[in-house]
Amino acid sequence: MQRKIIHIDEEKCNGCGACAAACHEGAIAMVNNKAKLMRDDYCDGLGDCLPGCPTGAITFEVREAAAYDAGAVAASKQAQQMSANTCGCPGTQAKNIQHEECDCGCHEEKFEPVSRLNQWPVQINWCQ
Repeated sequence: MQRKIIHIDEEKCNGCGACAAACHEGAIAMVNNKAKLMRDDYCDGLGDCLPGCPTGAITFEVREAAAYDAGAVAASKQAQQMSANTCGCPGTQAKNIQHEECDCGCHEEKFEPVSRLNQWPVQINWCQ
């Protein structure tokens, strides 16, 4: 189908990444320090990336391109959100801690505290 879509001039692109950051749909990515339109169906043709480009490397053109797919964009954003929630510092990942029960009284004899922590991260609620 013929539709309005962005065009990136690689000669003018300085690789700053402002357009990729401005693209809410994730259609633009940085490849070899140059902006590249990765998927036609992710580009909505509204041009949020245009004002972000300091060199004027992004323009509109009317050409044969796949139709904008809002569902695919939403699924991509959800997948990115899911991966962002499961990555990062291992200390922030949810854990269920199982303790072995001990009836021998060894903790009482040595006055060692017994951990009652069952879940990480911990949420403390103060009741008044």
